[in-house]
Amino acid sequence: MSRRATRDARRHIEVSPPYASGVAGERILCCVDESTGSLAAVRGLRTAGYEPWVAVSRPYAFAVRSRAAEGVVRVSPPKEDPATYASELAREALRLEADVVFPCTEPTMRALTGRAMLFERSVVGVCSPDRLDRATDKALFGRICVEAGLDIPPTVEVDGDSLNGLDQNLPAVLKPIRSVDLGDNGSLLTGGARRIVDLEDLKRELVRKPDRKFLLQPYLDGTLAAICGVAWKGKLVCACHQLSPRIWPPGCGNSSFAFTVERDEGREAGVARVLELLDWSGIFGLQFILANGRAYAIDLNPRIYGSAALAIAAGHNLPAIWVDLLLGRSPRVGPYRSDVRYRYEVADLRALARQLLRGGDRAAVLRGFLPRRRTVHAVFSLRDPLPMLENVRRIAPAVTNWARRNQLEAKP
Repeated sequence: MSRRATRDARRHIEVSPPYASGVAGERILCCVDESTGSLAAVRGLRTAGYEPWVAVSRPYAFAVRSRAAEGVVRVSPPKEDPATYASELAREALRLEADVVFPCTEPTMRALTGRAMLFERSVVGVCSPDRLDRATDKALFGRICVEAGLDIPPTVEVDGDSLNGLDQNLPAVLKPIRSVDLGDNGSLLTGGARRIVDLEDLKRELVRKPDRKFLLQPYLDGTLAAICGVAWKGKLVCACHQLSPRIWPPGCGNSSFAFTVERDEGREAGVARVLELLDWSGIFGLQFILANGRAYAIDLNPRIYGSAALAIAAGHNLPAIWVDLLLGRSPRVGPYRSDVRYRYEVADLRALARQLLRGGDRAAVLRGFLPRRRTVHAVFSLRDPLPMLENVRRIAPAVTNWARRNQLEAKP
């Protein structure tokens, strides 16, 4: 069979892989954004021997500066016109003879799902539109978690018309039903979870988006945890457990400092059941809040996620495992290492500074500033130093905004 015919046969991930061993070196076109997760994906693929290229619509992405990237191609923003984005990406994939197109973000996944036929020679790492719809529906996620035996916070669906008579303990967390959804004009609408402090805050948020539905959950004061890995046709291929004692932004943020922990077999079995019910194929990160002696499932990220460098450093190279599966190989998955640490430099400095200013345990906070062994950084790497220049560019406005917020909070 010719190389082109082999690629054509692999185009959709629904095709069963032959699980034959292979030699790395194929060209991977990664659809990246400005996040640390995109950088981790490119670095992980290069470490595994693949040749990653990056497709970007904005110049200020960590992955653009990384020496792990073989080259960079420019495409239109996927949010503004998903169809145009997919067409442009297909042309670039053909020109580069890319073996795999790897969407690293939810908008790029949404733009490419259902459009795999545009890619003549490349496997496209997306599921079918209906499967992606199920995996990104947060209301459905809660129901499936309950069926899988996982705890979830009490949840109510709200919109602009449901404020009257709403009986909900505040503060709370407000989430859109989907983080990425289709707008009326075919563009993509994005939105994330945010902490709601009082009823007026909730009203303002719902009035701003009167046509959208949200989920409202009580704010749980606990520790962020996650089980992250890769699934194939609903079967768990690998899973790495982590704990995040510091997050940024505070209250409803992402991991700024995290470390791997031993497996919780019961929790992992519940996650495996969720993936089975969703029939998911791809990278995932299922988040929990550990509070009141329980682990509450709060979100599923069906994509590469911000702290993915931690799983890679601990022994589970998630992007490489996913690409191996897409190319019909049986990935070599062993156990991951516990007590491997992760730090997102700028975010963790801000989290520590906030704890210090708010009277936290001074000795513990100061220890947090010290370098630690077995720590992988979100951006900094001696072998790949240039992405830190992008971090430096971001520091000045971040410090200014942080100082302004703290000044406002300090006023009586």
